[in-house]
Amino acid sequence: MNSLFFKELNAWFDPGRARLNIGCGRQVSLVAGVETGQLVGTFQTLERVAEYATACGARSTMVSNFLLNGQGHGDNGRIVFRDPKELRQVLSAAGIIVPTVSAHCAAYAHLSAIWGAEYAEKFVPASVMAKGTQYAEDWSEEYLLGMLETGTAAGIHIFGWFWGLWGHPVLHSGYPWVFGWDGMMAAGLDRFVRKTEKIRAKANELGAYLAHEIHPGTGAICARDFALLLMATDYDRSMCVWGDPSHCWAGEDWTQRFTSPFVAPRVVGSHAKNFKRLTGASTLMISEDWPQRGHQFCGHGEGEVNLESYAKMLLSIGVGDRFCAINGGDLMPLYSEAEDSILPLTAPSPQLLGACSAGIKWVNEHLTGMSMTTATFTDGMAGA
Repeated sequence: MNSLFFKELNAWFDPGRARLNIGCGRQVSLVAGVETGQLVGTFQTLERVAEYATACGARSTMVSNFLLNGQGHGDNGRIVFRDPKELRQVLSAAGIIVPTVSAHCAAYAHLSAIWGAEYAEKFVPASVMAKGTQYAEDWSEEYLLGMLETGTAAGIHIFGWFWGLWGHPVLHSGYPWVFGWDGMMAAGLDRFVRKTEKIRAKANELGAYLAHEIHPGTGAICARDFALLLMATDYDRSMCVWGDPSHCWAGEDWTQRFTSPFVAPRVVGSHAKNFKRLTGASTLMISEDWPQRGHQFCGHGEGEVNLESYAKMLLSIGVGDRFCAINGGDLMPLYSEAEDSILPLTAPSPQLLGACSAGIKWVNEHLTGMSMTTATFTDGMAGA
């Protein structure tokens, strides 16, 4: 791949081809949803997760891919999913509307496994990892293809995603050390195109959208990175973005990221999530002790992101219109994600606070019911 491809991206990028050109033509309003990835360990099954979510006030769930797995999945490397009709019935019975899937970790493992077991061992069965990193990569591809078939058969068409480490891990650190990145980037982008070809083709065949969450340490850590992947795949229709403003802390704020021509036309949904900074602590320290880190996730109302303004921005760049064009209806959930660095995920006892339920409540109180205006306030004045 010619190095000018990524050195002169601004000159090569085509905003017209970046547009999905889909819309529902209806007035879309926001409701509360919840990301369920953090709830899997506590509740184990889709039925229990859905029951908890709706009891807390969520109308939709971003279903962890692990909740789609069937009995016997992972035994000696087997890939087993629940029956799509059963999944649809469970969600419908719980009152869940327009569900999406969180496949972030499974997708990350696919491209990352080859760099070492530590990049995938938490996200694939132990029986798979025991057969080596190349086997884990190949297995992950087959798993993702099956997951897309299962999810779409259950009526789900948006899949939250982490594209993994398409290049050497040093590239995804976000800092050019060691030197000499041009060759690694060219080879890595070629690898990305090759290794994702079957997955993208399957998504397009099924009408699925793979929504990468721009995030440190993944295949795209800023808007420009996503543009690289979009261009490398010839503006593949399945290549989309999942919004999350809590990861906008390294020089590109949430307004810049999500209104960028590299990203804005491809955003198809979003988390509601916030962050704050711990004064005097580095955001890049080599530690996973979250209460000590300079960047900390926090309650929706206490962080740097004004989530009310963020929600309005999503509507203004057409996210609701695209979400409902894909899923039908006129409601777009904002999926509360409870990754508070201090509070417990769920309430330890009835009189105590849990970050998950508090987040859903906040979305309902502050964001639910927002919709895009069809006329400006000056139109009303002019007609008086």
